[in-house]
Amino acid sequence: MGRRDFGSVRRRDSGRWQARYRDPNGRMQTRMFATKGDATRFLAGIRADLDRGEWFDPNAGRQLLSDYAHGWVKTRRVRGRPLAPRTVVQYNWQLDKHILPAIGHLQLRQLTPAVIREWHGKLTSPTGPGAITAAKCYRLLHSICNSAVAEEEIPRNPCSIPGAGQESSPERPVATVPQVLALAQAVDERWRALVLLAAFCSLRFGELAALKRKDINVPEASITIRVSVSDLPGGVRHVGPPKTDAGNRVVTIPAAVVPAISEHLERFARPGDDGLVFVGPLGGVLRESNFNNGIWHKATAKVGVPYLHFHDLRHTGNTLAAATGASLRELMVRMGHASPKAALRYQHATRDRDAAIARALSELVEQSQPADNPAASAEHDRPTPEKPTASGPSVARRSSSGRRGKGKTPSDLGKRSEGEQGTFNFPS
Repeated sequence: MGRRDFGSVRRRDSGRWQARYRDPNGRMQTRMFATKGDATRFLAGIRADLDRGEWFDPNAGRQLLSDYAHGWVKTRRVRGRPLAPRTVVQYNWQLDKHILPAIGHLQLRQLTPAVIREWHGKLTSPTGPGAITAAKCYRLLHSICNSAVAEEEIPRNPCSIPGAGQESSPERPVATVPQVLALAQAVDERWRALVLLAAFCSLRFGELAALKRKDINVPEASITIRVSVSDLPGGVRHVGPPKTDAGNRVVTIPAAVVPAISEHLERFARPGDDGLVFVGPLGGVLRESNFNNGIWHKATAKVGVPYLHFHDLRHTGNTLAAATGASLRELMVRMGHASPKAALRYQHATRDRDAAIARALSELVEQSQPADNPAASAEHDRPTPEKPTASGPSVARRSSSGRRGKGKTPSDLGKRSEGEQGTFNFPS
């Protein structure tokens, strides 16, 4: 047996040479070689890796990617919170559909850049699911491998393709204010407040579906967002807090919208402080799929904007709020939006400035109120999906020059006394 200052080399009965050393965790590691020289050089390399801090446990990374990935989804935490239920569904679908069938049988340590490059090449081929899905799947696998690196299962992340996780989604259309008002009139009266709050308060569908009477303060013209609803596969309905801290917020309602909200509470909301604000004609809970298929698609077709998704109302509201001159921090708070870079910088905004944003939005609504036929005005102003019509200040200028003053009736705008904010009503 040959001894040295690090490890040892000895000849076994088989004639092969065994290199032995104790790893940083105190465990004895061994490896067999054909010659003594090979064993000696191996130990020298291990010693160099230890000196550089680059040694890695040769027994790590034996877990299959399929097992590790599903466990990762179950235990993943983002800013201390578990993944949102819809995110869990999305991640598991990406894993089971596009990642694990191809490479799930491999051990973590078998995931090399070459393996990832081959998988990604098939995903982005003409027969693949498309560039956007490929980018989402790559980002998911990259995050999983990052965790494997942090847990010392693998020495480095094999997902090293430049730009593979970047996606370029088509810009969603922005509706004009007249189009939003036309959509609010196109739906049944029960759903008008839903459309108005989605657009002019930038609320998500899940936030709207979870609203209770106690969340709306009509005298102060404010809405407190503290709960969100998610409809999951199999008819499962999940009710819980917003997925980020930024989602918990107070949003000021534009004054022009308040009368419509007040009327809705009187006529359609369930009774009691805990009564849901938006329910069906028979008192059933609001579900996104049912609303889209039974109500929203018909309304967009009637107004002439069939490409407009309900979530585009939130996008529209964010665009209109930005047009009022609100700062990025104020917009982040009003939207309830958080990102890794902006979460700490933009989670505080003054209530006074948020109220100013709401007043400016109310002016936009007032100035854009159509004189006679909202649907006809929306038809005139209708953008195309490829090139949306500008909204915000441009809409206000066009409306003020062409419609303001002459032609308005009490059915179009509520009566306004001196110094009073404008409101609007819909014909019954």
